[in-house]
Order: sequence, then C-alpha cells, then structure tokens
Amino acid sequence: MRLAAVDIGSNTVHSLVADVVRGKLEDVAHYVEMPELGAQVALTGKIGAAAKPAIRALRSVVAKARSHNFELLIAGATEAVRQASDRDEFVREAGEAIGVPVRIISAHREAELSFLGVASRHAVRREWAMVDLGGGSTEVVIGRGHEMFRWVSLPIGSGVLASTFFSDPPKPEERARLRKAALHELAHAPDAEVERLVATGGTASNLPRVLARRNPPPVLTTADLLTCEARLDRGRASEVATLVQLPASRVKAMRGGVEVLLLLLDWYGLALLQISHQGVRQGMLLAYLERGNDWCR
Repeated sequence: MRLAAVDIGSNTVHSLVADVVRGKLEDVAHYVEMPELGAQVALTGKIGAAAKPAIRALRSVVAKARSHNFELLIAGATEAVRQASDRDEFVREAGEAIGVPVRIISAHREAELSFLGVASRHAVRREWAMVDLGGGSTEVVIGRGHEMFRWVSLPIGSGVLASTFFSDPPKPEERARLRKAALHELAHAPDAEVERLVATGGTASNLPRVLARRNPPPVLTTADLLTCEARLDRGRASEVATLVQLPASRVKAMRGGVEVLLLLLDWYGLALLQISHQGVRQGMLLAYLERGNDWCR
C-alpha cells in the first residue's frame, strides 16, 4: 500500500509519500515549499492575502506527490492555521484545491503524531525527549519507549522567532534578546532526566547539511550547533543560502531554530542532539493505519 500525507505548517507546506511494508513505513519521496504563514499570522492574526501563495504551494507539493501513484492522501494543518481567525475559510479552500479535507490538528494531537513518527525509529527504553521544532511552535514530549506521558507546546517556533527578533544577518544583541525570550518560555518545558534528545522538523533535519552536504551527521554536538549558528550568521540570507544550498527563507528560520535547540540541550543537561527525519507526517500515516479516518483525533 502506498500512502501520502501533507501538512500545512507555519514555515512550510510539506508532502510525504510512503509505502507500508509489514506495518512499517518506508519513505518514497517528500516535497516542500515555504510560504511562511506563521509570520503573517503572528503579525496580523489571520492568513489573509497569504492564503493564495500557500494554496499554490499546497497544490505544487501534492501534484509532485501524485507522480508516485499513491492510493490515499490525508492532509492536516498545524500552528499557524490553528491560530488564524480565518482558519475555517482557509482549510475549506485548501481542501477544495487538493480534493481531500484538510484537518486542523490540535496542539496535543500534533505532539502525539510527531512523537509517534519519531518513536518509530528513535525510541529507547528509558526516558527520552522529543522536540518538534516547527515554524510557529515547539512541541516537547517526554516518553519512555513508545509511550508518551508528558508534553507541552511552546510558542517558540523558528520562523516566528527569526522574523520577530532578527535583522539580516542577525546582530549579537538580537540573538541575546531572542535567547532571553526563548528561555522565558522554556521554563514551561517538562522536567525529566532523559537519556537522549531527538529533534525533528525543518530546522533539525537541515542543520546537518550546514555542517556537511555530502555526509550530513545524524547526531550533532553543542559545538556543531554553534558552528552552524556562525555559518548561518556570516552574511545575508541570500548569500548564505547559496553557500549551503538551501532556500534563503530556510536559512532565516534556521537562525532562530538553532538557538532553541542549543537551549533545549542545556535545559536537559545533554551534549548530543539526535536528528530525526521522521515526524508529524509519518505520525499522520501511522495513525491512519491504526484509526482510519479518525487519525486526527
């Protein structure tokens, strides 16, 4: 069976095509565009004129996914759409554009789905932490094995932080202000003695490429993250984008996200960050296999 999932996030619109093989997922293809809804919603409280480019991006990633002949598509929207005053109109138009309903995923369900996806590859027997660093929010989950038992959603998404605090390139005093604001929110993160910290989301999955494009490492040290920060800040986003072969919009978001990851490592007293390429989309598909059309609940 071949399935597809698309999620409309605060930075990105992302599709995933995966095969179901003996109850497990094997990724076939994924496509991403960055309409950056989060900054618009944070500024105005609504999606407004940003709806058209977001729906164009949605059509694009779904059209590319269709070339892989999936049997079924499910679609969800997260933080930026959740917070928008015009969310109902937007999800109706988005659903009409791709031919399937777009479900608004609650913060709690987003954390569950991300954890489900990440745990499918990274769970350990003792307590461990998952961080899903998105564009508009960050979900932190404490689990033991495949069981999730504490979670929180923090309003410190990479894209919103970068657009709120940083010029291009960021100044040291701007990073200090971002760090102070993020630390204030991290006070609400769940306490735990965790064995590992696993990060998913666009910033986490792309940071290894800032270090090494050919063989990006699956684990990053604190020193690696500081190196990434320095490389991301060394010029205007358009210049850095050419050097690291990523979109300028991704570079800007990663500048905010790397600071959050550094703070989370310090918060949990760890020096190593595991990178997961599994996350909410894999969780959506695994939940569909368990619950069918009730996957979002």
